[in-house]
Amino acid sequence: MEIYAKGKNIPTYDFGELFIQGERFADTIVFVVDRVYSGIDLAGCAFIMSGVTSEGWQAVQALSKEIGEDKIRLTWNVSEDFTLNSGQLRLSLRASEEYGSEDHIVKYSMQPVNVLPVPNGRNGPLPETAEQLISQINEAAAAGLESIQEEIDAFDLEAVEARLDQIEADTATYLARPEVIPMTQEEYDRTVHKQNSLYVIIEEDE
Repeated sequence: MEIYAKGKNIPTYDFGELFIQGERFADTIVFVVDRVYSGIDLAGCAFIMSGVTSEGWQAVQALSKEIGEDKIRLTWNVSEDFTLNSGQLRLSLRASEEYGSEDHIVKYSMQPVNVLPVPNGRNGPLPETAEQLISQINEAAAAGLESIQEEIDAFDLEAVEARLDQIEADTATYLARPEVIPMTQEEYDRTVHKQNSLYVIIEEDE
């Protein structure tokens, strides 16, 4: 993400809701500022980002720089010091002489940003992860067994047995019927006759 400074003002609306509490080097922001301000070449300056959290903790981080012909690109890999607390984070960027001099040359104006909170329950300690998984598995198994039991209870065994008895009776009736075999008298005379079969003599075709 690149943010362009407008003189000494650095807009923050593009990353105003970007940070989440406890993040460490999760986001990288590049600030592009003018190399020369009020006739002063800032190429030899150190750029320091500082912030004050919602609980009053101060964070400080040096930014790496890339010097161009008329612009300076400042890379900020946001450290966990800036996301220590959720809530409002007040930021300030300053350019000062190298080697730790306190002679501030330029101080950039920045609107506060917001560090989003991480959900954190306060009702009591959570069980270990493994215990949570085991509990979820047991609940799923119990729900599955209950569903199976409901299906068993709803199953009409007497109706199924009655249907099977009827099928068996129909099969026995069908099997008890004699086989009907149509044939001519000549075919009947030369055929070995089967038991439990009904032979029907038909006329021969002329």
